[in-house]
Amino acid sequence: MTTTTAQLAYMSLADVAKRIASRELSPREVTLATIDRITAVEPKLHSYYTILAADALVAAEEAEKQIRQGNYKGPLHGVPLAVKDIYESGPTTGGSKLRKDYIARHDCTSVQKLKQAGGVILGKLATYEFAFGVPTMASYFQPARNPWNLDIDPGGSSSGSGAAVAAGLAYGAMGSDTGGSIRWPAFCCGIVGMKATYGRVSRAGVFPLSWNLDHTGPMTRTVEDCALMLQGCAGYDPLDPASANEPVPDFSAKLGRDIKGLRIGIPRRLFMSNCDKEILASLETAITQMATLGAIVTDVDSITFEEMFAMIWPIIAADAAAYHLEDMKTRPGDYNPDLRMMLAIGTLVSGTGYLQAQRARDQVRRTMLQQLETVDLFMMPTTGFLPGRVRSEPPVGSFLTANGFSIYTPLMNLTGFPTLALPCGFSASGLPMGFQLAGKPFDEATVFQAGHAYEQSTPWHQRHPNF
Repeated sequence: MTTTTAQLAYMSLADVAKRIASRELSPREVTLATIDRITAVEPKLHSYYTILAADALVAAEEAEKQIRQGNYKGPLHGVPLAVKDIYESGPTTGGSKLRKDYIARHDCTSVQKLKQAGGVILGKLATYEFAFGVPTMASYFQPARNPWNLDIDPGGSSSGSGAAVAAGLAYGAMGSDTGGSIRWPAFCCGIVGMKATYGRVSRAGVFPLSWNLDHTGPMTRTVEDCALMLQGCAGYDPLDPASANEPVPDFSAKLGRDIKGLRIGIPRRLFMSNCDKEILASLETAITQMATLGAIVTDVDSITFEEMFAMIWPIIAADAAAYHLEDMKTRPGDYNPDLRMMLAIGTLVSGTGYLQAQRARDQVRRTMLQQLETVDLFMMPTTGFLPGRVRSEPPVGSFLTANGFSIYTPLMNLTGFPTLALPCGFSASGLPMGFQLAGKPFDEATVFQAGHAYEQSTPWHQRHPNF
């Protein structure tokens, strides 16, 4: 049977990998088809800042040669991937006028690992400015669009990663997540995103936002694909002071196992007061499905949404302000106004306020680690609101109010626990909705197991935007 262009574009990474390994498909063929699709779709989507077509074809041809010679490296070999434009590799802008001409001298660790695994890097993907600002039509770079509705924000800050993967412009992408920047665009674009355990994936060579909270990880169209991509980029890196010298297991080992007896805790106190009714209903349906699959579902206590933001905001704001301090002094006009304002606010965080936030964070982490002795996973909505329209001008107010921001992702940045976002339905307006699963530190395999069991029992991963 002949594979159509659209079928190839939306094929899972795992399926493409099997066909490349069996030589049913060639890396060059898949890469050319993806570049052609990018050329056709990008004028509407704006998910890529830089398309590295020539480099990608060279890498694809090299992969093809290696496979032909019997040197197959694994499931990423010859597969077209892309990375958020805060990962140092070639042109790296951070989504800012400030770095518009910056060319990285070396690939960051994650890109090196993906290339060593045989991945074909297609280009650099759109991001909120330095993974923090709120993009608008007035921004230096055009904001990425949501492939389900081009007038709608794809979420961020890994906006291009979410949009490109959902639109079939890459089989997987790397994002970053300081307060939810992998999981929120995964929700908005109807895909899967993994914020691995803090320290699991190197951040060396990735523009920082908050050294205390920054995580990196993969975004794909299926849970299996996410596990395969994490396999290619995880591991200890002495260049990242926070990198954990932990063994890297087979993240796919538990895929396909049932979840009978798996204990799932629902922290309702976090989200019940301010969650959209459609999103809440989709979560309840997903919880019921988990129970149908054999999971034991119970409610667990948690901090409130307000308590969560009172902890994370001083940490992010102060860390970001410290990183950008010199450029804010010498080149403030090169920042978009919204980011400039947020960085200025960050300089006002007191040392006492910062330490209080860190102490509260440590207490929350200890409490949730104790809860993980009685449950295996936490399950909650990713966010409590549907994404709004792409903005024509910067919002009035701060990061917290830019989009209504009843978003529940920061809790797992505070704890550092591995967290998977995946789709669980669509709103009446046709936009994706989703939830997140969080587990014990360095137990991504169980998180993937539960996410995969849910995914395979529902149709959501089989739906794609119509381009």
